[in-house]
Amino acid sequence: MRVLSFIIFGALVLAPALTRAEDMAPAALNSFSSVPAAVTSAQVLDQNGHVLGKVERVQADQNGTPAAISFRAANTGQTVVVAAAAVSFDGRVLITSSDQPQIAELIKAPTRTASK
Repeated sequence: MRVLSFIIFGALVLAPALTRAEDMAPAALNSFSSVPAAVTSAQVLDQNGHVLGKVERVQADQNGTPAAISFRAANTGQTVVVAAAAVSFDGRVLITSSDQPQIAELIKAPTRTASK
C-alpha cells in the first residue's frame, strides 16, 4: 500500500512538470516578463484562425517585456507592427485582434487558414 501511495504522490508532483508549452492558455504577449523563445518564429493568426504572417521581430521595452511585434503579411508581403498588448500567445502561435486597423486591412484580402 505504501508503494502505491508513493507512486500516486509522485505522479501528482510530476504532472505539472510534464506539461508542454503548447498546452498553456493564451495570454497577452505583454504579460510575459521576457520574450518567449518560441515567439520569434511563430505564425500570426487572426481570431478566426487565418494565417496573417510570420513574426520577423519582437521589440522589448527597457525591462525586457515584449512591447510590439512586427511580421511580414502573408498576402501582401508588407511589414505590419502590432502592440504586444493586442496579441495573445499560447505557446505555439500569436493571435491578434481584427479590430486593429492594420489587421482589418489584411483580413479583407483572401488568406489561408492554419490547417491548410
